[in-house]
Amino acid sequence: MADPMPQISAHRILDYLSSSVICLSDALIIMQVNATAQVFFDTSASVLVGRPIASLFESGAENSLLRSLEQCQREHHQITEHEATLRLANGKTLTTDYTIHPIDEIGQSKLLLEIQPIDRHLEIARDGQRAIQQMASQQLARGMAHEIKNPLGGIRGAAQLLESEIGNSELREYTEVIIREVDRLQNLLNDMLGPNRRIQKAPLNILEVLEHVRSLILAEFPDIRIRRDYDPSIPEFLADKDQLIQAFLNIARNAAQAMNGEGLIVFRTRIARQHTIGNRRYRHVIEVTIIDHGPGIDPSVQENIFLPMVTNKADGSGLGLPIAQQIIFGHNGIIQCHSSAGSTEFTTLLPLEPS
Repeated sequence: MADPMPQISAHRILDYLSSSVICLSDALIIMQVNATAQVFFDTSASVLVGRPIASLFESGAENSLLRSLEQCQREHHQITEHEATLRLANGKTLTTDYTIHPIDEIGQSKLLLEIQPIDRHLEIARDGQRAIQQMASQQLARGMAHEIKNPLGGIRGAAQLLESEIGNSELREYTEVIIREVDRLQNLLNDMLGPNRRIQKAPLNILEVLEHVRSLILAEFPDIRIRRDYDPSIPEFLADKDQLIQAFLNIARNAAQAMNGEGLIVFRTRIARQHTIGNRRYRHVIEVTIIDHGPGIDPSVQENIFLPMVTNKADGSGLGLPIAQQIIFGHNGIIQCHSSAGSTEFTTLLPLEPS
């Protein structure tokens, strides 16, 4: 006799959906949520269940969703809205599609609310485009480095020979300048190429990386304060510690420089469930956000901030963020940037690959 098919509960099935699903009582009290809804509202099911749905949104704000819920109760038919703007109580503003389904059960009526953020689809598309740009710019950088390094080596060698033939110490200063500038250009080319070794993964706690980066930043910028907002429950995962330190150090150093070496930076870690990076969906993703309160990134630069030589700083090389992105790509992750006047967030997403 064949083994019976394994049974999967409806609640477990809902957790695999990419849209947020919320079950509401006739009093618009939350009765059940799926995993995606917990990510959407940035809080756990134990906090959400039992709360009025209205409490999750900004008070006093125009809210088409709450009106639609009341209309669905009155008229008892499905309601769908496209490109609705929702202002959450946590300060986020999201553009979403949502559908409300009336459900009749014995003795009571309920509503099933399904929310699909449009912003997330746009973000996934941008991540894919960013990955293509990164690969293209990396190939271009490698080609340029190969073509430039050989002539630079010849220039350096000729300058050294010339230096050995010149007896006048004042004239030798010119050859020293040539050699010094050639070395600087070679270092710049090496930086453009990024890490020069393969990723070596080992079990790692993300907090070890961030604490190391924190100590380096505080040593370099004594007037910077760093607030830690960590989720201590994040388990170990497989990653290259040294390379991740380099990536997060580049981001944090940018944040400190944006605030002229003084002010508050926030290091925040979270777990995101059922998250898509590029074209692949992961059950769990580590989310590391570094926040500064500097002037923000010029909108004309923001779309290309991860390309080499693109910088918001007059004296910057424009290589720190591309190198960080390259390292994170090597770990199958992505770095996202959201910036406005007075606040810039760099969020790094890394698949939680169990150790």
